[in-house]
Amino acid sequence: MKKSKTALGIILSLMGGIFWGFSGSCGQYLFTYHSVNSQWLVAVRMVISGAILLCVSAFRHKKEIFAVWRGKENIIRMAAFTVFGLVLCQYAYFTAIQLSNAGTATVLQYLSPAMILIFLCIKNKKPPLLKETVAIILAIGGTFIIATGGNPGSLSISAGALVWGLLAGVFLACYSLIPVPLLKIADTPTVLGWGTFIGGVAMLPVFRPWGNMPQVSFSLVAALGGIIIFGTVLAYSFYLEGIHLIGATKASIISSIEPVAATVISALWLGTDFSFTDIIGFAMIISTILIISIKKEPEQ
Repeated sequence: MKKSKTALGIILSLMGGIFWGFSGSCGQYLFTYHSVNSQWLVAVRMVISGAILLCVSAFRHKKEIFAVWRGKENIIRMAAFTVFGLVLCQYAYFTAIQLSNAGTATVLQYLSPAMILIFLCIKNKKPPLLKETVAIILAIGGTFIIATGGNPGSLSISAGALVWGLLAGVFLACYSLIPVPLLKIADTPTVLGWGTFIGGVAMLPVFRPWGNMPQVSFSLVAALGGIIIFGTVLAYSFYLEGIHLIGATKASIISSIEPVAATVISALWLGTDFSFTDIIGFAMIISTILIISIKKEPEQ
């Protein structure tokens, strides 16, 4: 029974990461073939995804759905999570995809564990451990290789793609740190649902997606559905169940398949070309996740 639960947890965590990677490639497809921009996509995705998550949360936890809005501190934290952890994170990530490709943007976003590590070292006034130092060096080195192709005198991706990719990592770190106290009083779908829905609604008058509507087609609806259903609802549900079955450490390591999935899907489906130096840079950044996740003691 224990082995079957472990196997199921591994499969669900893996599927969660793959679905996240698939979501990025769907975004790249919309940018390439349907003249969609990141403003339109983020606003539409967040409103629909947030509504679905809130409906699921209301069905499962009717009494707890408004818990995050009780108390001034929770309201302020929820607002910060909505702006910095969701709106800006999603906008930076999809803008980086629009300016480069799903694989590169996803890998740059995965610099967030190293960013969190540096932030915590500064906050706690403690120097990084040896493994943490190695992870930081690999993260910086991997970013340098992706940005320059190994040639310090040139950029192999646009400056805009690099900046937005790095900002996606910064805001993903905010996404990981800001809502921690909120998750003690409500489950993830509730916190994520409120933040996503409110953030999306707030963006509607700013980005005005109805003024830049793409031509509706089956492929557009299918790709948007892939982002909303697979990349949001199913990905988070599978990942959370994976955490429940095998623990957060193992689930997070396994779900780090996301940048690999985004790169492979982008190459096979959309024909994106990646150089040998790109692959080396990707591997260096992804390895930081594994290094940082190593614990001396087994997870209870």
